[in-house]
Amino acid sequence: MAIQCLRANRWSVQLGVRRLIAVVLVVAAAYVQPANPQQANSQPANPQLPPKEAVRVGEFYRLTAQIAGQVWPQWDRTPAPLLLVTDQTEFLFHYANPPDDFKKAGDDLYARPRQFPTGLLATFPAFGSLSVIVIGEAENTDAKTSTPWIITVMHEHFHQLQDSQPSFFEAEKSLGLAHGDNTGMWMLNYPFPYEQPELARSFAALRDLLLATLNEPDENKFRSSAEQYRAQRKKFFAQLSDGDRKYLSFQLWKEGIARYVQVKCAEAAAHYRPTQEYAALADYESFESYSKRARSETLNELKQADLAKWKRVVVYSFGAGEGFLLDRLNPQWKDGYFQQPFTLDPYFNQ
Repeated sequence: MAIQCLRANRWSVQLGVRRLIAVVLVVAAAYVQPANPQQANSQPANPQLPPKEAVRVGEFYRLTAQIAGQVWPQWDRTPAPLLLVTDQTEFLFHYANPPDDFKKAGDDLYARPRQFPTGLLATFPAFGSLSVIVIGEAENTDAKTSTPWIITVMHEHFHQLQDSQPSFFEAEKSLGLAHGDNTGMWMLNYPFPYEQPELARSFAALRDLLLATLNEPDENKFRSSAEQYRAQRKKFFAQLSDGDRKYLSFQLWKEGIARYVQVKCAEAAAHYRPTQEYAALADYESFESYSKRARSETLNELKQADLAKWKRVVVYSFGAGEGFLLDRLNPQWKDGYFQQPFTLDPYFNQ
């Protein structure tokens, strides 16, 4: 399972905590009856996808086709099934063989009574081996409006690329971090020593060095600072037990780089020309406008990242920051990302 916690200020820690709660509900909902036992009776006989949602989802697929391959190698080949959760109905897009409780509602579109929470944002194999983006309408999620919502869906779509790698889930299981938990909740509940004072202080120092390196304009000084960062990073991870090291590495590799990709998508969409229908939405914001603040919001979040207080939520901005750093150190770094999965260590141990 993959979930995203949004930003401090706009991507705040409180939002991240609420997202974790939503994921608990997701896992439960995947194995129990619909959230509302009367849901099947309350859904219209022939549910119709709301026009606004049709425009939003259509714009996501249109944008993906134009920028995915630019942002990440071969990402444009990754299937992107999506389950949109509305108040009464769930609409499933681009899923070849939907479960029997889904009924055809349009071209490549199926519907069933709602089962998942309306504010959900997660990516996991909801109906089989293929990972599905499961997301509520923009107003019911932390995104609130259409353009942040679409860029957030791009984050989730990157999880689909991660999950689609050969034997991905078997390799994930082989990390040995689940300790018998087959629900996926170990990703949230793993007992990492976030509140250990010395570890929190070391993290804060590493965070500050990462920010200073990213903000260094002089190339020679940047290279020197990057070498200091490599050494300090190695010392930080050396403090951790084998399991803790694998857990943090996994989170930075998966969720941190997904946040990096989210920012890169916002920037790649700066000159994207949306459809007239999308531009006519009441909450429309141009992708150019949104692109100008996407990176600064994540870096501002990183400045405030507190391991002891934020716990797992720090991995989003911190991992994104490491992605930005790798862009400057080695523009081809993405080519090796899936060759050594679940850790960014090889890039910093060279």
